[in-house]
Amino acid sequence: MKNRIYLWMAALVLCGTASTALPAQIKAEVSSEKSSDSSETETNSILEKTDIFEQQKATDEALLQEAGNDYSLEDALIVVNPYGTAPLSAVAVFTTDEEVGGTITVKGKSSENDITGTFEASKQHIVPVYGLYSGDTTEVVIELDNGKSASYEVSTEALNADYGEIKAEVSDPDNYDYSNLTFLCSTMGSLYAVDSAGDIRFYTTIGGTLGVHQLKNGHLMMPASYVLKSSYYKEGLIETDLTGRIYREYAVPGGMHHDFRELPNGNLLVASDSPDLSSVEDYVVEIDRTTGEVVWELDMKDLINMEDGQSASMDSDGSEESDWFHNNGIWYDEQNDLVLLSARHKDAIVAVNKSDKTIAWILGDPTGWDKTDSKYFFTPEGEDFEWFYAQHNVTMLDNGDIMLFDNGTAKVKREDNDKRVTGDDVYSRAVIYHIDTENMTVSQVYEYGKERGADWYADWISGVDSLDGTKAHLFITAGSHLHNDEENRSDYYPSDMFQQGLTKMTHIDQVDNGNLTFELTVAGDTYNALTYRSFRMAPYTVSADLTEVPEVLGSLGETAYEATDTDLSQAETVPEGISVTLDDIKVSVTGICQTDTKAADLKDGQLILQSENEQRTYELRQSATDGEKGTSVSVNGWTAVDGLEESNWDIYISVDGVIYNTGYSLSF
Repeated sequence: MKNRIYLWMAALVLCGTASTALPAQIKAEVSSEKSSDSSETETNSILEKTDIFEQQKATDEALLQEAGNDYSLEDALIVVNPYGTAPLSAVAVFTTDEEVGGTITVKGKSSENDITGTFEASKQHIVPVYGLYSGDTTEVVIELDNGKSASYEVSTEALNADYGEIKAEVSDPDNYDYSNLTFLCSTMGSLYAVDSAGDIRFYTTIGGTLGVHQLKNGHLMMPASYVLKSSYYKEGLIETDLTGRIYREYAVPGGMHHDFRELPNGNLLVASDSPDLSSVEDYVVEIDRTTGEVVWELDMKDLINMEDGQSASMDSDGSEESDWFHNNGIWYDEQNDLVLLSARHKDAIVAVNKSDKTIAWILGDPTGWDKTDSKYFFTPEGEDFEWFYAQHNVTMLDNGDIMLFDNGTAKVKREDNDKRVTGDDVYSRAVIYHIDTENMTVSQVYEYGKERGADWYADWISGVDSLDGTKAHLFITAGSHLHNDEENRSDYYPSDMFQQGLTKMTHIDQVDNGNLTFELTVAGDTYNALTYRSFRMAPYTVSADLTEVPEVLGSLGETAYEATDTDLSQAETVPEGISVTLDDIKVSVTGICQTDTKAADLKDGQLILQSENEQRTYELRQSATDGEKGTSVSVNGWTAVDGLEESNWDIYISVDGVIYNTGYSLSF
């Protein structure tokens, strides 16, 4: 029976698409009406701490209240996008006379693309609805275990997201699992999922996308939304579900980037940066899952000379020298208690003994490793052997073989950069190696992609997963293909990404026993078409629980600062549009200022905290754009609350050399 749908628009609930990851965050807007000498004549207001889960808690409470309103199965309340961050998800609220479970089917445009899940027996039901179509009406059927059923037509607004053209082709239906969706981690910050026809069935921008995995408890974990340092060094990780509800946020000293792994004990092994962010992508921490505390940490600068084994990709990535290691993947080898790191800027997989933080072995071209003992390197065997270069996404198969995505940049080390491979000779691969750690030999046992040539080349990001722990069933993401149609050229690098006129393209392939089962392509003149990684997942394996209390765990640690003595007595009133926010782990300043100074000539920005006896100065990032009426300066700065608890602090900023009093103080 087709039924009318109630779209719940209570004031406590945000039902529209949200652009930020924390819909509860309320920012303290600074008044522009204070006099220019307000720093001398008025006392700053105490900055109240924001509960980042405030709106989510209100949504939970309202949903639970609705669950007690005795909606029948036939007249179920359907709430689309209840948390404001997952516009193609919903919940169905209804009551039954007896405790009964059931099945929900979200109909696809063809039967093979139906999405089906089950729910447990209860009298009051709040059932997740996953897989609605964008800007369309989707039929949803709920069938109880007692034989009763009802159907609904659920409509959504069209997504405001341009991915170019999405094409999907299943060439071997027998090997393709239609119950799973393909989840894509767009480099521009959205996580979305498509079915076998290439239709989008899930979408969120709740967090970052460089490192998304499903946890053992069924939740998803992904980078948090807040950026500590440009452009993708996030403050930590969030644990969420497909309705957009957040269960936990983990703050990580030094932030998080690229990847994490859930350890056998439940803790999180996280790719991080040095705690003071002076070097990046060379640090690893283990986070206690219960407390959020750091219980183990590894600094690769203690093990490897920064100049050793340099990759030619360092010259084409456009990276700073502080990104000397560029760890873009983590794996934990439980049997041997090893932490495996994918060091792109070393063209190497580095295995570290977790117990004593020593090098176990290094897999990669040994050229240029002059300061590292040769005993750590493997000798290649086999006629078809090739080394990898500028790789991503290391994993291990069940038999211990090492699998990775060989981006194939240059195919030589940095010291031989003048011999780098270019033009039609470039190619990328998913590749598997067998290593013998007793005899220190390595052989290549599998590759896919070389035969696809330059048309499949992906110089950065990308990855490969096994669908069953073997090399027989692989899911491969070549996520950064750039192509110049006029020149018929594909040898482009990260530093070329913003060139005009290049088609951006992702190839995603399921390869079974060497044969192509499924291919998904995303292409167009949009950066959304570039994909960090992708994975396969059945939506209804992601659990949801409104009764679980959300929490923030861990801390960022004390933020590095400079002790200063800047004269603040003539501070001006902060411009309108600057916001100051205090949450559980940090105080942050964001907004836009105007200045007459050209963007290229701006003085460095500063975030300044002044107590009765001390002044601390932190970095205030600035992004400026010249215009006819002056220069627009976007500012963003933060400091952790750690180390600030013993004093009260007035908050100032300096933009292009002008000191502003924000009008707020920190008091703990």
